[in-house]
Amino acid sequence: MVNPKADESKKRIQTSENGEIERIADWLLETDETSLKKVLSTKDVDSCRTFTNDVVEIFDVLGIEIVRKAIEREMNHVISFDGSYVNYRHLALLCDVMTTKGHLMAITRHGINRQDVGPIMRCSFEETVDGLMEAVAHAEQDPLKGISENILLGQLAKIGTGSFDLLLDVEKCSSAMELPMNFA
Repeated sequence: MVNPKADESKKRIQTSENGEIERIADWLLETDETSLKKVLSTKDVDSCRTFTNDVVEIFDVLGIEIVRKAIEREMNHVISFDGSYVNYRHLALLCDVMTTKGHLMAITRHGINRQDVGPIMRCSFEETVDGLMEAVAHAEQDPLKGISENILLGQLAKIGTGSFDLLLDVEKCSSAMELPMNFA
């Protein structure tokens, strides 16, 4: 148990009824291991402010969406510890990849490379030679639908302005007339 009167950093900050910011001393319980389900079901425990950094336990108790947010919070905490900054969108994208299949997936060669993606995408993340050799041995084809694959091959990815082609009808251009630009 942490006595917030002794440790100023553990006090909760809130806005009072008259609009002033005040620090409130609430008792805080910090543990090394948790039983989140048991703690959340305990009387007089504020479930809105109860959290753990054990993502597997969060997944078991609260589900994949809460795990995604918890991973995002932990990653932001670790990265910003020494003053570094990473844009929220990058962390959110990484958390989406880790939780998109409805279960936790590691961002390692054991997680990403086991996905159902093309060989060029698999070889872009660790084990490059092994990924290419396996693709050649099994005569795999890559549809080149992802961004990474197109960037690696120097092609325009099928996103944004690269997602469509613009066709010019030369016959209609020959009969086109110039519009007056006299707006004054």
